[in-house]
Amino acid sequence: MSKKFIFMIAGLIMILVGCYVVPVKETPPPKAEWVPITIRATGSGAPPPSAISPAQARLMAERAAKLDGYRNLIEQAYGVNISSSSTVRDFVLQNDTIRARVEAFIKGAKITDTRHLSDGSVEVEMELTLGYEFRQMFP
Repeated sequence: MSKKFIFMIAGLIMILVGCYVVPVKETPPPKAEWVPITIRATGSGAPPPSAISPAQARLMAERAAKLDGYRNLIEQAYGVNISSSSTVRDFVLQNDTIRARVEAFIKGAKITDTRHLSDGSVEVEMELTLGYEFRQMFP
């Protein structure tokens, strides 16, 4: 047999092996404990002293309360990353810094209640339902 014929047969085998279809495993159905859960959080916002008018102060306080509510929901769903550093000189603590960081994407949160307090601050109640798809992200 010639080398050309052997290479053609080897190439044909490689092509046929490369066309093999791998069966796809189906996603298992959700287990009983994988039911959707709803988490709730409260956000608070205070009016800034630099507001031009009472209407602007109210809107800014509402926005701050909403963002605080989102942050609290994310903390419950994903957790918080804490980093800290301390400076010691002559066996005395000089500086102690603790930072909390939350980074996530949130979609589908609903505002269930908004309360305007007498001091101008605002409290917002929010909820978010976490379904089966959310649980799949964490094996």
